[in-house]
Amino acid sequence: MSALRPRGIARVTLAFLALGPGVTGAACNRKPSVSFELDVPGDIVNRATWYEIGAFPGASCPPAAQLTGGIPSTGATARLAFPKTSKSPPGLGDLPRGSYAFAAVAKADDCTVLAVGCSVVDVGSASAITIALRPVDNPTGACVNGTICQVAQCIPSTDNSDPSVGSGCSLQLMGAGPLGDPLTMGTTIASGPAIAVTSSGFVISYREFDSLAGAGRLTFLPIDNGGGALPPHVETLPDRCSGSEEGDAVGMAFHGDTGLAVVARAPCNKTGGFDLYLVDATGNVTKSGQELSPSLATSVLRLSQSHAVAPVPGGAGYFVGFTKDAQALLDLSAGPRFSGAAVPFGGAPPHNDAWVASSSNVFALMTSVDGTAPVADAGSDAAPPPDAGSGGGVLRLHVAAAGASAASLPPPIEFPGTWGSLAAEGSRVVVASGSSDVGKPMTFRAFDLGGAAAKVTDGFTPSGLGKIIYADVALHQDFMFFAIEQPSAISLVAYKKASTTPSFVREILLGSDPRIPSLLLVRDGRVAVAASDTRVAVTWITGRSLTPNDAVGGYAVFACRP
Repeated sequence: MSALRPRGIARVTLAFLALGPGVTGAACNRKPSVSFELDVPGDIVNRATWYEIGAFPGASCPPAAQLTGGIPSTGATARLAFPKTSKSPPGLGDLPRGSYAFAAVAKADDCTVLAVGCSVVDVGSASAITIALRPVDNPTGACVNGTICQVAQCIPSTDNSDPSVGSGCSLQLMGAGPLGDPLTMGTTIASGPAIAVTSSGFVISYREFDSLAGAGRLTFLPIDNGGGALPPHVETLPDRCSGSEEGDAVGMAFHGDTGLAVVARAPCNKTGGFDLYLVDATGNVTKSGQELSPSLATSVLRLSQSHAVAPVPGGAGYFVGFTKDAQALLDLSAGPRFSGAAVPFGGAPPHNDAWVASSSNVFALMTSVDGTAPVADAGSDAAPPPDAGSGGGVLRLHVAAAGASAASLPPPIEFPGTWGSLAAEGSRVVVASGSSDVGKPMTFRAFDLGGAAAKVTDGFTPSGLGKIIYADVALHQDFMFFAIEQPSAISLVAYKKASTTPSFVREILLGSDPRIPSLLLVRDGRVAVAASDTRVAVTWITGRSLTPNDAVGGYAVFACRP
């Protein structure tokens, strides 16, 4: 409790057990209780919101200058904080016999340190401890933008209405959750996910297919900026056949709050092709269509991980990149149908993948092919994702101005890699790929419109263990983000100055936060990332073939502002 005393001093009283386990301090072997009091100037009591106390072993108090930043985060045997309004302040708990420096601070509601004090006491003989707090001449310690004062500590804010949340690209976790229940128990084949930005958050899409029953469904899951999942929309995929298999990725991109999702269909009933869906920001399908042909009944159609669809600059539809019988092709869609003849790209086949990315100034196409990597950069030893082919591996990248004809692309730029991902912002294109460099197994290359080679080539080592299975990349404003999957681990890595010389900001290992669904079973590299003005979202599918022990996947949303 607290009570006013003479001289404008308030006394805050609490109790705690002072002797450690196994030490007898009173009759009936009860540990003695030692009273604990803070003498606080009355004007400080009026301004204070929190009191913070730490017990440091030894006979020396921390320097007063150190206490003006609050109780040190290291070195304390015990620490507690409680609000001024608490009617039953907590105790410090059991302390072994010995001398301790008991430091205390009074803090304002923004964690500014208003007053400090410290007393050295031998808890084995003392019956009462009193600490006199003295005002700080120049109060410091207020929480910076993007953080709030909770339990006397500055922590990142999770308030969506706070415009400072995510300042300095803090990557504060806003929310996370699982994807839906699996289509079946034990025979589900899951696609790679796609994720796109909307005005209210994100939309995630993924396909599940039961090859035994010949049944498939496409799920659209809207996520708000706080990381909350809204009701999903599920589309039953029509006219599937048992015995066929659909294991490639879903392609999806948005113009504002309108998006296009594309699914490649395995041959069935002597026909094959694509299913196309127009989607709004809530995940609802507003219109659907099909591109089917008997001529595709024996063709292998495949959409590549994370970047198979991209907006055409200016809002005139969408690019759709895919492979048909190992030939990379680019088509256009102005609605739920293709609107032109598919154009080949990527040089001589066979191609394993076809990726596409775009911005207001540029669009980029990339393929992967088996082969021997250039001697100067010996290629990637990272495991390729499912369906990505095999071999030494070369990536071929076309970078063209927005509005350029896909039929007259500049020659591709070649560099090593059996898998890759790409993103575009302004006049810059960034490619993520694996590397044989043990010091920088995660490689990225930045290309500028008109350049014949990478402007920047760099890399880093993510925090997970084992080889990189796959990584996706996203660009937004002047930030660059990587979602990197390793066995049982996913990392989110942020860089700033993406348009010039990228520099590392921070990394989050998703599995280290218990609020994020477990990643212990993730495999196969089915991961995607997207970024808006204030948020970054990562989504993943647990694996290509889902067992009865597998969750379908999950997502996590983080805050990032300049």
